[in-house]
Amino acid sequence: MKNLVIIGAGGFGREMFAAAREAVGYGTEFTVAGFLDDNPYALDCFESYPPILASLADYVIRENDVFITALGSVSTRKKCVEAIEARGGRFISVVHRTATVGPNVEIGEGSFLAPNTTLTADVKVGRHSCVFHNSSVGHDSILGDFTHVYAQCAIGGAVVMEEGSVVYPGSVVTPRRKIGAWSVVGALSAVFTDVPAGVTVFGNPALTIKD
Repeated sequence: MKNLVIIGAGGFGREMFAAAREAVGYGTEFTVAGFLDDNPYALDCFESYPPILASLADYVIRENDVFITALGSVSTRKKCVEAIEARGGRFISVVHRTATVGPNVEIGEGSFLAPNTTLTADVKVGRHSCVFHNSSVGHDSILGDFTHVYAQCAIGGAVVMEEGSVVYPGSVVTPRRKIGAWSVVGALSAVFTDVPAGVTVFGNPALTIKD
């Protein structure tokens, strides 16, 4: 049995704990050992959670440990992954049992599928990426490493999200669009054209608001 350690004990971390207990493999392949967080008091106002084991820097990795990040910032997520991997740590994916995963879907290590997500067919999800509650990803789409699709988004067929790109809640990305690396689609936006790397777009139609 593996011991899952959640990196981040904030709101996302608490959501990850709830999802992990209802994920494929919980209780048979892994259980949750606790959290890593630089704030040792992050859970003081909350009940029924496992402990904060240590800070990221101070934690001593054990033989049966596996990890998952629960951090909203994709750049911070990448730094934490690199720090753990440099010390020999291994990551697993957390897939909620209500997620619909179609044929030939590939999910990279360290990625998260939240409750009621849908990946239809021939979708590729990279490493350490997240698809949140009630979002759908259409056929032949590619989500690169460290991408983040927030809740209630619709990602059309054959969309490419490059590394570190983020789509905020309630947004729609139409088919065959490319979301460039480390770019951001603001909440409730509709994307009809490709989004260049490193920009923020917002609105319907989504237009660049920050380079």
